[in-house]
Amino acid sequence: MIILALPTYVVRKGLESIFRELCTQKKIHSTANIQELNQYIKDSETRLVYAHSSFIPDLQTNYHRKDSCKIVRVIDEKPKELLEEAFQSDILYLNDDEQSIIKNIKRNIALTEKANEGSSEESELSEREKDIVREIALGKTNKEIADNLFISAHTVITHRKNITKKLGIKTVSGLTIYAILNKLIQMEET
Repeated sequence: MIILALPTYVVRKGLESIFRELCTQKKIHSTANIQELNQYIKDSETRLVYAHSSFIPDLQTNYHRKDSCKIVRVIDEKPKELLEEAFQSDILYLNDDEQSIIKNIKRNIALTEKANEGSSEESELSEREKDIVREIALGKTNKEIADNLFISAHTVITHRKNITKKLGIKTVSGLTIYAILNKLIQMEET
């Protein structure tokens, strides 16, 4: 769920309209009230909140795990001191140009979707797939992996396709980093 919390009706509805255009599958709620915002966060699986800077001090973030909900601060005006090309995904300036606003929204939607997929990455891999990732990270070929795990090379290829699909990692170096970060191998083994 995405929540838009802004005190100004026209701004809130305009932002809501942009969100509905960009992400049709997501549930979007809007509010002008901090109590209602806190209640939404408490009662639902909120993944992304765009909250006006005036709401931030009263936002109760203890209801959710910080890694499961991204909060973007909405500020009325971009300070003149900031460089034109300075881009921050955790702040949306209402006086920014159309491209910057849409870029911000698209990026945050993508980040929250990636975080949701990533939160269950390791549990998605079977033990055999973890074995395959371990072997790939150690630099083994499909034939060597097949011999070591007593399976056919075709089965190794099938596992590799499934791993790529589940993790979204296509390169050996990417799988090596994944294996190290998820403690499938030790750094010294590479």
